[in-house]
Amino acid sequence: MDRRNDHGHRVPTFQSKHPNGEERTGNNYRRIPWGRRLPPPRDVAILQERANKLVKYLLVKDQTKIPIKRSDMLKDVIQEYEDYFPEIIERASYALEKMFRVNLKEIDKQNNLYILISTQESSAGIMGTTKDTPKLGLLMVILSVIFMNGNKASEAVIWEVLRKLGLHPGVKHSLFGEVKKLITDEFVKQKYLEYKRVPNSRPPEYEFFWGLRSYHETSKMKVLKFACKVQKKDPKDWAAQYREAVEMDIQAAAVAVAEAKARAEACSPCLQITLTATILPMEPMCSFGIVVHAAA
Repeated sequence: MDRRNDHGHRVPTFQSKHPNGEERTGNNYRRIPWGRRLPPPRDVAILQERANKLVKYLLVKDQTKIPIKRSDMLKDVIQEYEDYFPEIIERASYALEKMFRVNLKEIDKQNNLYILISTQESSAGIMGTTKDTPKLGLLMVILSVIFMNGNKASEAVIWEVLRKLGLHPGVKHSLFGEVKKLITDEFVKQKYLEYKRVPNSRPPEYEFFWGLRSYHETSKMKVLKFACKVQKKDPKDWAAQYREAVEMDIQAAAVAVAEAKARAEACSPCLQITLTATILPMEPMCSFGIVVHAAA
C-alpha cells in the first residue's frame, strides 16, 4: 500500500541495508542469503584474516573427529566472502601444514566434508592423539576384521571377536563406555566406519565397512601388519590381503604425488606467507592465536 503525506502526494519507500546484510523496507528487514548478494571487493588483508579464523575454527572443530562441513565453514567463518572460498581455504591449508603439520583433506566431494590429517607418522597413522589410544586399539581391531573378511564384516562376526576381548553389547566398559554406541554411532559419525543394513534382511542384519576417514588416516598395509602382529604371523602369510594392500599403497602414493604437485602449483606468490603462531589458553579447549603476514 502506498504511503502519502498530508497533501495526498505519494511518499517513496526507502530501502536500506542493515550491517549484517539484511535489507530494510519501511520498518521491516528481509534477510538476503549470502549467495544472492554482490560479492565484496577482493581485499587481501580481509581474506587472510578470514583464513586465520578458519584455521582456529578447523583446529577446534577437529577435536570431535567429526568431519567438518563446507557449509558450516561458510556460515560460521567465511560468510559474505563465499566467492573467495577457494583462495581462503588455500591460505588456511598452507598455514595448517606449515604451522601445525596437518593437511586439510576433502574426503567426500559430494557432501563437501573435510578432515585434518597429521603429516607426522604415528604407529598406526590413525586418530593420532595419546588420549585416544584405547579407542585406537579397538578401532584397529575392527578395521582388521573387516579387511581380513573381504572388506566387510557382519555385526555378528564383529561381536564374536569383541566378546573374546571381554566386550559385550549392552554392557558398559570402564574405558569405552557403551561399546555398541561407540562402534555403531561415534565411529560412524567420525567416518571411521560405515554401518549398513543388509538389503532385504528379515530380521534386520547389519554389516561394517571401512569409513572414508579410515582410508585417509591409515592403510590396508598398516592394518594388515597390525593383524599380523597380534597373530604373530608374516603379512605374506595372507597372500590375497597382502597383494591388495600393496596395490592400495601404490595407488595412494600416486595420488599423494599428484596432490602435492597440485598444492605446489596452487601456492602462487600471494600465498607465500610468513607464519608465526602463539598458543593461547581458551576454555574449554585450546584455541590458537595466529599472526599471518600475507603478500598482496
